[in-house]
Amino acid sequence: MARNGQNLKETFNHYGFPLTEHQVAQFNLFRTELLRWNEHINLTAITDDDEIVHKHFLDSLSVLKHISLGSGDSVIDIGTGAGFPGIVLKIYMPDIRLTLIESSKKKVSFLKFIVAQLNRHQRVNGHQRVDVEIFAERAEVCAQQQKHIGAYDWVFTRYVAAIRDSAAYCIPLLKPTGKWVAYKSGDETIENEINNSSACLEALGGIVATVLKNPKFDRNYIVIHRGNLRMRTS
Repeated sequence: MARNGQNLKETFNHYGFPLTEHQVAQFNLFRTELLRWNEHINLTAITDDDEIVHKHFLDSLSVLKHISLGSGDSVIDIGTGAGFPGIVLKIYMPDIRLTLIESSKKKVSFLKFIVAQLNRHQRVNGHQRVDVEIFAERAEVCAQQQKHIGAYDWVFTRYVAAIRDSAAYCIPLLKPTGKWVAYKSGDETIENEINNSSACLEALGGIVATVLKNPKFDRNYIVIHRGNLRMRTS
């Protein structure tokens, strides 16, 4: 049964993410269209309403308990799939400047559709447009394009690829003060992954600065900076 707006608001608030009525409507729209499109193309294996809220929406937002994402920050979500975490972060923090990278043209069709639907809803209610750039490209291609190189305050990855395999196309996207945040499942062996990626990161001018832990969501976040910063855990 569909989660009503009040329950959605209460659930987000319980986890420390209060929503406006407008944001509640946007998340409900996102969920409804995700499920509708998922009947025809493979967007997500998660189709239970509660699991969408917890494993997609709240999980995407969970990183905000650990980082300071600022108004006007440029954010790129690599391999965003159906818009996680990028579109969720944009709904919650509409002032970020968001770019989505997704190689699947079918998923890009959904992304363009849902952004258009959110914008239609914005115009009706007189709110700010959901300005999002969407590129149907492989991340390796974007990392070689001048418009993307050194352009972002934040790079987010929320897929299963290892740091070592993603570094070559994530680090070049960062501004000198930028940060790459890789979402990792809580049961993954983070120490081994970091050790296996250290030589690759060093060659590219990156270093693991922080490993953040969020047991409530069974999540770890590996934060990678440019430059020589010492690693810490929290």
